[in-house]
Amino acid sequence: MMRRARDERGSAAVAGLLFTLILLVLAAAIVDVYRIQDVRTFAYSAANDAALRGASLGRDWDRFTATGEMYLDPYAANDAAQTALEQIMHARGITNFQYVVGVMPNPGGGTFTLPAPCLPRASFWNTTTWTETEPAVGVCTVVTVPTILFGLVNGNQPIAVNAFAAAGVAHQ
Repeated sequence: MMRRARDERGSAAVAGLLFTLILLVLAAAIVDVYRIQDVRTFAYSAANDAALRGASLGRDWDRFTATGEMYLDPYAANDAAQTALEQIMHARGITNFQYVVGVMPNPGGGTFTLPAPCLPRASFWNTTTWTETEPAVGVCTVVTVPTILFGLVNGNQPIAVNAFAAAGVAHQ
């Protein structure tokens, strides 16, 4: 009877160790998923803010006055969107990111082939283009997220989070 009690104590220690290991793996997975979702939400917000700034500050008022139709100055819109995105990212302390800004300057909008960083996410929705019916600015950004558990699974490579947002100039 005494021998059986010792055997159970040993198995309880092994079970406790396995349970602790499972809890640690679960905690690491939860932290990774939270970090990825937090960065994805922030990246969408940053891309959206940059696109809005590009569409707002890139308006070509001289052409509007001359033609009565709103155009975007592609250089001003691109510069405003890039500056906004860089400021937003650096304010959060994110330095490892890539981005592409696309500008559709004409009143009728157009179709824009999405840049390579946005394609993995866009192909999820069976599309590789962005189409607008008005002048617009689109911002695609990729932010890498270092992970704990997922890093061990994929060879310690950070996870790439893609975000795309567009802002157009509405006709009144």
